[in-house]
Amino acid sequence: MLSRQSVSTISTACTAWLLVVCSLVLWSLAPMVWGWKPAVVMTGSMMPVISPGDVVLVNPGQVPKRGQIVLVRDPEVPTGRVAHRVVAIAPDGTLTTKGDANPTADSVRHPASDVIGVARLVVPRAGRLALLRGRPTRDDLLWALVTGMAGLGFAATYRSTSPSRRHA
Repeated sequence: MLSRQSVSTISTACTAWLLVVCSLVLWSLAPMVWGWKPAVVMTGSMMPVISPGDVVLVNPGQVPKRGQIVLVRDPEVPTGRVAHRVVAIAPDGTLTTKGDANPTADSVRHPASDVIGVARLVVPRAGRLALLRGRPTRDDLLWALVTGMAGLGFAATYRSTSPSRRHA
């Protein structure tokens, strides 16, 4: 049987981890109040600025400028959209984009109507669990395992320290 101090330590650690996870979710979703839209990044084309599993929040009402990161519709990628940096804007408003980790600009030029929004905020690792739908990496599985174990640990320690259990 675990001592009270061990149970307290486990409960504190689990609670702390769950608070971190919940704060990442909150940081990802709260800006939607201002109309920003979240998107989970699935590839490393924007590394090191944006990594797979990061959540990018975009402002759909902002007009993109050269050098900004935009989320655009792209039929050539499996998700149908891509977050890349604007490297050129043609006189007709067509955007040329490029992933920071890619050696060349994207082959598809995007009209203004393809722009979903301009990146305003990146929440690191907040979308890691979304990556599990594809080919999960060891880090993705570890993230899911630690979060699940923290939830179970929190539930177990909460139950063992609940008032109805203490006086029984």
